[in-house]
Amino acid sequence: MAGRECYHCKQWVEEGEQHDCWTTTEAALTRGLSADLREAWDRLRDTAASFGDQRIYASHKSIMFSRESCYFFVRPKRSHLELCVFLGRQVKSPQIRRIEPASRSKLAHFIRIAHRDEVEAPITDWLREAYESSDALFKKARGPRKVERQMPEPIVPPKSAPTGKRDSRAQLARVRRICLSIPGTTEKLSHGEPTFFTPKKVFAMFANDHHGDGHIAVWLPAAEGVQSALIEEAPDVYFRPPYVGASGWVGVELSKLDDAQLGSLVREAFRLIDLKATPMRRAKSAPPSAPRRNSRKEKHSAS
Repeated sequence: MAGRECYHCKQWVEEGEQHDCWTTTEAALTRGLSADLREAWDRLRDTAASFGDQRIYASHKSIMFSRESCYFFVRPKRSHLELCVFLGRQVKSPQIRRIEPASRSKLAHFIRIAHRDEVEAPITDWLREAYESSDALFKKARGPRKVERQMPEPIVPPKSAPTGKRDSRAQLARVRRICLSIPGTTEKLSHGEPTFFTPKKVFAMFANDHHGDGHIAVWLPAAEGVQSALIEEAPDVYFRPPYVGASGWVGVELSKLDDAQLGSLVREAFRLIDLKATPMRRAKSAPPSAPRRNSRKEKHSAS
């Protein structure tokens, strides 16, 4: 019977069947939890929600807790909940299984939880610390807003030089078709390559053997912590791209994914960037407050 196994979730997908495992829900990710893990998850979620305003949403295999940026996420497993907490300092404790750099200002601390009684101090203290320091660390990591201008123009090799894998018309056509199928998307040429906007913020950058790196790829933004998880899971498919890799973007080798898988990644990238732009659009669209008139009569009556 014709069909395929999804590279990400390993689910068998029949030929012609729509499948989008990248876009998921909190309920779907926690549906198969045991009773102990369900209690641990409920307690963990309630604890985090009590900190204050934030967004809680599912992305790929994780549930993200985010202010301006993600301050921790949970990856539900069969035997435990894997937590990744972003802190501005290194914490040494038996509960911390490993630590990885996440950005210029954050360290990712990985923790396993198997029972609700583990959702207590010091883990809850680290979560609150991550929540309270998240915005400041995010702004520190971003630094001056010069992302696009820092990227040099691509080096074009001389005609006599070998061009490696620069046979990319079919792959560019795939990226263009998928990106432009999302309402509001626009395409512009940026730094010599087709780049896609939402409509003002970049959410996808085509990379055609960039500086001879051998990749026919698309660079996409990902939620904090997702880049390292994807590269660890499939290093032949995902890589850390230059320039924007430090901001959590991920490079995707186009020849390794089919249209359904690529479409899931692109739509999630659009959603992430569009969510970040929404508060800015609201602020710009808010009507200015009417200036208070201070007439002579008002002054006279006040006196």
